[in-house]
Amino acid sequence: MATITAQTLLDRNNWATTDIHATAVTALTRVEYLIDDAIDYINGESGTSMSNMTGAAGSKTVTVTSAQAPIVRALAALLVRAYLDKGPNVSVGSMGVSAIVSDPEYKIHMMMIQTGISRLRGRSFERT
Repeated sequence: MATITAQTLLDRNNWATTDIHATAVTALTRVEYLIDDAIDYINGESGTSMSNMTGAAGSKTVTVTSAQAPIVRALAALLVRAYLDKGPNVSVGSMGVSAIVSDPEYKIHMMMIQTGISRLRGRSFERT
């Protein structure tokens, strides 16, 4: 099991709350929304039922399996990168090609996300 927070996502990617151009709590809350968006997208694509973040704004947490954690982190990191590049109107569906193709780690993240979602999709089907 792995616990994900907005602060740990920022720390893992060498970002600071000041990069979000808001107060610390507001910046963390924005990142929490993007983590929830990543979870919702992965749930929709893979058929899993990961919970969204819980707790007080700015200090929410989510606990996921070790198989889910790298996929959530990778997609959430791409969403944060797009947010930093394009602003607050970013979502998975509206991410422009230029916002993600210019990301130097895009191919690595996308490979992890696609492979991971595929693996999760296979695990979520119940045999009847």
